[in-house]
Amino acid sequence: MSMDPRTRSQLLALSDAFYRAHAVAFDVSRGHHAWPGWQRLLEWLPTPDSTRATADQRLTVLDIGCGNARLVPFLDNAGFGLAYTGVDANAALLLAARERLKERPGDDCQLIHQDFLACDLPGDRLPGGPFRLIAIMGVLHHVPGRDWRLRLLQAAALRLARGGILALATWQFADRARFARRRVAWSELGPVLGEEVDVGCLEDGDALLRFGDDPKRPPRYCHQVADAEFEAWPEQLGLESLAEYRSDGAQGDLNRYRVLVRR
Repeated sequence: MSMDPRTRSQLLALSDAFYRAHAVAFDVSRGHHAWPGWQRLLEWLPTPDSTRATADQRLTVLDIGCGNARLVPFLDNAGFGLAYTGVDANAALLLAARERLKERPGDDCQLIHQDFLACDLPGDRLPGGPFRLIAIMGVLHHVPGRDWRLRLLQAAALRLARGGILALATWQFADRARFARRRVAWSELGPVLGEEVDVGCLEDGDALLRFGDDPKRPPRYCHQVADAEFEAWPEQLGLESLAEYRSDGAQGDLNRYRVLVRR
């Protein structure tokens, strides 16, 4: 079932307002530290030595919703030669990414300012690839509607090279006291958006969460992906699931990961 277009547009506008208000603080909070769950991705990537032989054999990467591009130093530290493309909708986060990557050769890192959700088919304007690694980390909880999350993943799958890896993570914030204290009522969105959100059009798992302690700044729209939706993705995408696991956070289960391959 498709989400109501007006509700989807409101939630996307809220995400845009949130990141414009919080981009600097978000960059500082994330730094360049890799999530612990990323370490397991190395099990399914080619050995670093095999990607350094020639420019054509570098690990081609598409980082969807790249933020400050912290995936780059993670892969650097693992020994990979990269041909990296990061795409993000927020100009301030991309500016931070460019500053941190400015010492790199010009041909191995490309950063693209693009709102890949602001189109009729989400992800339709992403770079064409093919890519040997496509990462969607910290993104899917901001994509409103089950249909749009699937369409974004389908756009990613279409850009995978044969044998390429699609790595994704979904945030598990529901039923956790830390985030329950930061919940915001949907009725509070009126002053932020200038109009009310029809709560009857929302999905189970949709929520509003405050970032930091400033009540005057806009909250963020978040969605916790249901188990049934998460488990259906490999078949829907026509990809083989290599692994599914949980990692990150104090309890080691704050993100749920899926690693998929195009055979």
